[in-house]
Amino acid sequence: MSDPVPQAEPPLSEAELVARCASGDRGAWEAFVDRFGPLIQALARRMLARRTGRARDADVDEIVGEVFLALVRRDRILLHRYDPQYRVSTYLGVICRTEVLRLLRRGNRLPRELEETGHLPERPGTLGPARALEDQERTAAIESLRDALRQLPERDRRLLTMKYLDGMDYRSIGEALDVNPESVGQFLHRAKSKLAQLVPHLKAWLAETADRE
Repeated sequence: MSDPVPQAEPPLSEAELVARCASGDRGAWEAFVDRFGPLIQALARRMLARRTGRARDADVDEIVGEVFLALVRRDRILLHRYDPQYRVSTYLGVICRTEVLRLLRRGNRLPRELEETGHLPERPGTLGPARALEDQERTAAIESLRDALRQLPERDRRLLTMKYLDGMDYRSIGEALDVNPESVGQFLHRAKSKLAQLVPHLKAWLAETADRE
């Protein structure tokens, strides 16, 4: 009788994989890089394109490398800090955004207004008084939004951050939070209602952004 064929081990869950990486398991780290490398690359490309209008391959590769380095620095502290109640893709998105901003700062490619609003600046001399005032109001609203978000429940905070500060679409938000993209609009409406109750002066700005969705 022939020996039984050994059964392949089931793939590790995200939480198990991160835990093994945090413990220094080299095999787990290689699996982590294979599993999430394409995701980080896609996030980096999208974030660069949104903030600069283009995404050079060299910049994307540098950001991917920096994200992986950030995960293993200081005895893998970021891996140890991962909270399994959230998807790894969401956690990596936050780290990737940090590295994108660092890259743009190093290259002096991130004007202050772009860092705060996530919008491309117009060419010097093209802003009229009305547009300049609009930009000032938008920046002030975003600062107020950042402060108010800290008072909301975690999921509401993440929803609003992804939509209005990171500029993610419903599909991307749904994937990051592991919810049906068709439900994202409803969840956002509820989160915005809570935010408007906390900060009444943001109500008009939230209504304006809803009209553009």
